[in-house]
Amino acid sequence: MRYTTFRFALDPTPAQAGMLARYAGASRFAYNQCLRLVTEALEKKTNDPTIAVPWSGFDLINAFNVWKRSEAAGRSFVVSPDGTITKQVTGLVWRNEISAQVFVEAAVDLGRALAAYEEGRIAKAKGRRAGFPRRKRKGRCRESFRLRNKAGSSGPGSIRVGQGHPRSVTLPRIGTVRVHDDTRRKLSSRVRHPAVISSVCAPPGWVG
Repeated sequence: MRYTTFRFALDPTPAQAGMLARYAGASRFAYNQCLRLVTEALEKKTNDPTIAVPWSGFDLINAFNVWKRSEAAGRSFVVSPDGTITKQVTGLVWRNEISAQVFVEAAVDLGRALAAYEEGRIAKAKGRRAGFPRRKRKGRCRESFRLRNKAGSSGPGSIRVGQGHPRSVTLPRIGTVRVHDDTRRKLSSRVRHPAVISSVCAPPGWVG
């Protein structure tokens, strides 16, 4: 098996452009929140060595999933007619408006960055080593998100290229987005069938 990356320039509608930007913002948010969970655990570990620090992508996914449903992620207070105040734990209220894969892949990216930092710190290799991950700041980082092409009961995957229209890519929950290039011609000339789409990263719209 050989992996190949193709780049397509997206031509989204204004609504789709807004959704793409929101997904990218959610990815940045999840990355930063996972990093916060790591730094907070490291601070607690200085006083309590038994504290577990989420470090791998798998651990970070689990830690974020717990956090996004917790009171720390969101709460509200309801006042009844008799003046009684009831607290309701809402968690991250907008989490269901974004594909869960966006959060998962952000946690995986941080896990890889932490692994690179740990590898360089232990090996003490010569030359420039990966530093401890930093927060991603809006306007100062590459705004993007990644979605995996998960197979479903209705077909080989939720990401489809060139189906229905040769200049299109279909993304889960976002829908069919037009692209500037003829995807079928570009893929058929370079990819031997059968081929499987592994993931999509957008914007700017890389499909591999």
